Amino acid sequence: MPESIFEIEQLVTPDVAEAVMFELQDLPCVNQADVDIIKRQAWVSHTSMISPGDIAAALEKAGYTSKLLEK
Repeated sequence: MPESIFEIEQLVTPDVAEAVMFELQDLPCVNQADVDIIKRQAWVSHTSMISPGDIAAALEKAGYTSKLLEK
């Protein structure tokens, strides 16, 4: 399963973390997701049917600027 890690600047409060988790888990082909407020990162396990770019676009549409981090 592909895994992607995104840096999300707005990820600073529990409410934002919950909202980001909701957005990620609502995407098709996302198996698992987790957020780390301290690192301001979201980890996503997904199938190859959704690209990291698609995930970033969905976050952007929801109002969260993200940057894909290299593994």
